[in-house]
Amino acid sequence: MPSQTSSQSSQNLTAPPKMAIQQRTSGIFGRIQSLVDNYIVTPSAREKYYNNISTFAHEQPILFTFLLSQLILSFTPVALFLSFSLGVLFLSLISALLFSLFWIGVALLVLVPTLFITVSLAIVVWVWAVSSFLIARWVYNIVPVNVRGRTEVGLPNGKTAVVEKTGEGYGDVKGEVRG
Repeated sequence: MPSQTSSQSSQNLTAPPKMAIQQRTSGIFGRIQSLVDNYIVTPSAREKYYNNISTFAHEQPILFTFLLSQLILSFTPVALFLSFSLGVLFLSLISALLFSLFWIGVALLVLVPTLFITVSLAIVVWVWAVSSFLIARWVYNIVPVNVRGRTEVGLPNGKTAVVEKTGEGYGDVKGEVRG
């Protein structure tokens, strides 16, 4: 017998008292009611709607009961349809977002190596162009050619290069190759 009383007393110690549950429930109910009062329908508007519905029910009882039965029986299917529609919409948006993110990730896996190759090629072309310009300018400044007028030079392949200098600047040269 002592083991039964000790187990009963331990159950009483671990179980919450009935008053605490009622207080917690009434606190939650009060919080929900204050949220409804502050954000959805004020108490004065709620009382006005209640009075209008009550007056309508007393004046038109058959129409009121018809509308009430329609509302009660149609609310569940309409609510289920709306929740289904919103769920499908939410699922499709999430699916579309995930689908898009997946393919954007795949595209990035292709884009990054492609950009690495194109940037490398662009650097090589730029270095080639700058070095060619610098070497050509260096050669132009080093070679002691002072030509005025028209000069013809014979090339090893049998063709003739004709160069005509019209002024003193770097860009005042015209040239062509004749066969």
